Formats: sequence, C-alpha cells, structure tokens
Amino acid sequence: MFLSDVTIKEYISKGKIQINEGYEIETSGIALHLGNELLISKPYQTADSQNPQEIEYIKYNLSERPYVLKPNDFVLGSTKEIIKTDKDLITMIDGRSTYARLGMTIHLSAMILDGLPFNNESSVLEIKSNGFFNIVLHEGEKIGTYIFSILTTPIQNQKNSVYSNQTTVTPPKFV
Repeated sequence: MFLSDVTIKEYISKGKIQINEGYEIETSGIALHLGNELLISKPYQTADSQNPQEIEYIKYNLSERPYVLKPNDFVLGSTKEIIKTDKDLITMIDGRSTYARLGMTIHLSAMILDGLPFNNESSVLEIKSNGFFNIVLHEGEKIGTYIFSILTTPIQNQKNSVYSNQTTVTPPKFV
C-alpha cells in the first residue's frame, strides 16, 4: 500500500518520516530536488568489481552555474532532501514525466532505497539522457518524487552499507 499526502503529513508529524526543512508534499509522495553538486566521470575508465580501483570524477558545482546534460551523457547527482523512515516503510524514487518525455532518467536500477530505515541520507541520482535534447540542470530543481509503501511487518535485520549516512553525491564503491 502506497502512502497518500494525508498519511505522509501524519507520519512526518509523528516522526515516522524524518526530512530536512523545506520539503514539498505532493499527492502521493514528497518532491525531491537536485542538490548542488554533480560528479562527472572521466571517460574510458574500467570498473571491475573483482579488482576495484577508485573511479575518477570531476566535481561540478551547480551553485555556480547550471549544467547542460547532453544526449547520452551520464552524471551522478544527489537530492537536496535528507530523509529517514521507520523500519515499516520502504522508500522509492520516481522520476518526473516531463523529463522522461525528454529522455532523461534519474534513477537507473535500484528503485528501493533500502538504507533509509537505518540512516539519515540524501539519495544519489544516476542521471542519464537517453534522448536527443540538451537538458539544463539547475540546483534545487524539482526532479522527482519520493514514494512510500508500508511493509507487512517492520524490518528486523540491520543493514551495513558503504553508503550509510551519505549527505552528498557519492561515487560507487566496490568492497
């Protein structure tokens, strides 16, 4: 069962959903906004989970100027929002239809944010242009929605993650 705006407001007031100031509740979620930094990978590196090496990125500050995402570009960003939930909620990210119509995705694979019941985190966004447009990305721009669903019972196990408590854009880490 997904939460509506009414239940989300109730859960925020009860502390079941914790989020930093300035949030925007939508009909079935909380709007997520692009943070102030992007990571742009240096081209033609090799990522090998069996022989991990640090991947090199260029940091791009959206506070200084917007970024133009060109066709087939891929960058990492993060949400302005820092969020945590109770262990009986699962949080997912949904992109905006307007950007999807331009060919842009903001979350490529793991739609469930399984670290949120355990940590206060911003969410890393895998931003990809699959279309033919130059798309201008601005700091603070509404870029998607957090959606919440109730689990049948609260999570009992603990989660250990190399991404725990991330508050900014975080590159991949093979461990």
